[in-house]
Amino acid sequence: MSYTELLERKSEILKKTVENWVLKENRDGLNLQEAHIYQNILKEFHQNEHELNGVRDEEAVKRQDNGSTEKEDTVTARKHEAQTA
Repeated sequence: MSYTELLERKSEILKKTVENWVLKENRDGLNLQEAHIYQNILKEFHQNEHELNGVRDEEAVKRQDNGSTEKEDTVTARKHEAQTA
């Protein structure tokens, strides 16, 4: 499992947990301890989303770099073929 997949799975779990806390808050209300736990889970969810977006951005840049490198390699190979032909 890649780091991105790990963060995506963690995000799914945190999202579901936050949903459950929101339902509890709407249904019963939260005492001080529960409100503190809810706030911490929400912070962790946002931190995880931020990290996930950063990793996805890094992967996109790497894919672009690899794509441009492959194009450059193709152009260089074609020039070499033309020179040797």
